[in-house]
Amino acid sequence: MGSQLRNGPHGYGIVTKTLHWTLFAAIAAQFAVGYLLDADDSGRGRGRGEDSGRGRGRGGDHDAYAPFGDDTLLTVHVVLGGTVLLLGITRLVWRLATPLPPWAPTLTVRERRLAHATEVVLYAATFAAPATGLALLLSGEDLLALHIAAQVLLHVAVAAHVGLVLKHQLINRDHLLARML
Repeated sequence: MGSQLRNGPHGYGIVTKTLHWTLFAAIAAQFAVGYLLDADDSGRGRGRGEDSGRGRGRGGDHDAYAPFGDDTLLTVHVVLGGTVLLLGITRLVWRLATPLPPWAPTLTVRERRLAHATEVVLYAATFAAPATGLALLLSGEDLLALHIAAQVLLHVAVAAHVGLVLKHQLINRDHLLARML
């Protein structure tokens, strides 16, 4: 059992798998809550309604972005953002301390490059999204576009990652997904 905790020739270890799926769940929940923040009827969302351009933190009104005030969705969003950041740090430290298993033999050289590039972007975006959210929260400035750009980058990288796995799972039928389950 001890050898199954760490990555090795057998594949990904239990700790890597747990961190991977826990971070995925936290990011998915964060996205859902962020979307609900935007859709909430308070008029404090991203400005899709009549009051476009007026949202939380705009115009120097720091009370509008009180993360632990009356806005439960905002509080949950901030807590989830902190969770994503902590999980990302933990995952990166674990990744640096634990060698990766060998590449799946069915991945082409091009797919290995894509997987590596996607991993780098996923880590960067995992830190950028909560960091820009924190900057938005602390500054009260209109950094929402930057925060959203970090989210878009994260979701594009997730889509590339999932796309590669699904290609191997559904087209190549080589059970690549089983390595992370």
